[in-house]
Amino acid sequence: MSVKVFRIQGTYIRRNKQFRFSREIRAITEEHACEQVYTEVGSFHRVKRQKITIDQVTEIPPTEAKTLIVRRLAGID
Repeated sequence: MSVKVFRIQGTYIRRNKQFRFSREIRAITEEHACEQVYTEVGSFHRVKRQKITIDQVTEIPPTEAKTLIVRRLAGID
């Protein structure tokens, strides 16, 4: 198994307003990446999982990652 980079885009609702988000996550499978997004967004923004909607999950090459941490973990920067 190898670790892949996923770009996950979606929305969450907080205080009756809708916010868009995009996260780049290193994970083995799409399911693990989605769980990590639920954990991060829910924890940081204090949003329950029912209020988070994942619209798109895309596997990207590590060279396309914009997040510095993801790039460094992949050995690019």
